[in-house]
Amino acid sequence: MNKKFSVLILAQVAVLLAMEVVLSRFFSIATPITKFSFAFVPLAVCGALFGPVWGGVMGALADLLGAILFPIGPYFPGYTLNNALHGVALGMALKEGRRKWWQLALALVFNHVVIGIFLAALWGHMLTDNPYWAVAGARVVQAAVMAPVQFIIIRVMQRPVERYADLSHRRGVA
Repeated sequence: MNKKFSVLILAQVAVLLAMEVVLSRFFSIATPITKFSFAFVPLAVCGALFGPVWGGVMGALADLLGAILFPIGPYFPGYTLNNALHGVALGMALKEGRRKWWQLALALVFNHVVIGIFLAALWGHMLTDNPYWAVAGARVVQAAVMAPVQFIIIRVMQRPVERYADLSHRRGVA
């Protein structure tokens, strides 16, 4: 069977996707402009185990399924794009052979500055008609709080995820 697409990989991604939806929709602190959540953890695990393509697919599907099953506000495809880009960036930084601290830091800077501040502020401005810089200011606060938290949590969980990946590769599971 093709190693890039197997039923086992699909099942593991589906479990991580379900975890991301639950963490994002039920275990988060949301304000009208921004949201604080630990939904990045399953997305980072997916990116580390299966790479940027699966990370992007899972990110997009998680946002889409979360919006359909548990809507918080109106669906906006820009946020789906943001979540997919988060998964791609984490997958690129955490995939096998690229697990250095500075690569993770670069991915988080990209996620928080380009996607989290500029793109998300643009989507928030388009949806709420609030001034762009007011929305961006709230996003800066979110980035300043969440970037170090994400860096620490991902670095702490990186070694156990690597061990799981090594064990599953040795056994021919993934």
